[in-house]
Amino acid sequence: MANSSYLCATDVASLYPSSQVPGFDPRGGVVAHDVSGVPLLWLALFRPADLVTGVFTIDEDDLDDDEDGEVEATAPLAAKDRALAQLDAALPVLNALFAAEGPLDGHAALLRQAVEKAPGAFVTIELEEIEGVWEEEGAFQPTLRAALACLDGPGGGDVPDGGTDPAADPAADRARLVALSRLRPGRPFPPARLLLDDLEAGEDDYWNLVRLLGTTFDADVPWETARK
Repeated sequence: MANSSYLCATDVASLYPSSQVPGFDPRGGVVAHDVSGVPLLWLALFRPADLVTGVFTIDEDDLDDDEDGEVEATAPLAAKDRALAQLDAALPVLNALFAAEGPLDGHAALLRQAVEKAPGAFVTIELEEIEGVWEEEGAFQPTLRAALACLDGPGGGDVPDGGTDPAADPAADRARLVALSRLRPGRPFPPARLLLDDLEAGEDDYWNLVRLLGTTFDADVPWETARK
């Protein structure tokens, strides 16, 4: 089974709503998903202050021999309005970090449409499957926190130790975002309407569109299907 991430919307302020919120319906609650990474613009919805840690009970049938029935997990969770405001605020930072690849305003507008139409007042990312296969053990959460911190610009966010870093390293920020999203940088980003307008493109363009936005899970997404 592929290791996936899921951008979810829910009426309950809960991590991992697919397993923790009774009645959660993935047909509307899963805004989009991705395989083997966390799309760049999903990250832009959150900041370090949105990282929440919870303890969850695991079904006995899903336990490894060395597990005791509970697992601690950390993931981003924010009110929808806050998340969308943070997406807007992150755009100038991302456009500067990825200036060589091109602006992301059109892509962010389509993600905004998807989040706005999803039911629920909160958004979160289910990413334990990605964290579980991260190459360097123990490095995923620090990488995630530092990546989210850079999205307010130099000196604008928290660094992993809780302080601020007015002398942020744009190359390091970019590298962390690329590692989390699995973008193939160094070529122009594909147009936001690549699929909607059936534009001519190469394999790397289709790959990067998904690494920027994710893809449909059950409900339509505006960058793949014209909004109804």
